[in-house]
Amino acid sequence: MKYIRTKDGIYSYEPTHNIDVDGFVVQHNLTGWDKPIMKEDVIKITDTIEELCDKWVLIDRTGFNEPYICDTYREGKELKDDTDDLIGAIFTDKGLIYVAKMNEKGELELLWD
Repeated sequence: MKYIRTKDGIYSYEPTHNIDVDGFVVQHNLTGWDKPIMKEDVIKITDTIEELCDKWVLIDRTGFNEPYICDTYREGKELKDDTDDLIGAIFTDKGLIYVAKMNEKGELELLWD
């Protein structure tokens, strides 16, 4: 799986889709994409979600603590305990939006995939 970061979010795609960065980047039939993404919309293409997120947010599921913002995935992973959710976020023109979450297996998943 590979990931594309645009100004509006992060999207996953299979490398077999032959993404063409020099023209249209995606096609209408790829999961989670409702319009083609043009070359100028692409901020970065990577193999992992954590490389694309701006901040990592620890959210206490018990509600006792305020969310804590980490600068790196490593920091968030080190501070996370059993009552926290670790959420990857990006800055957009709409503000900070959550784009990925660590699942029970300790793997990152996109929130809208």
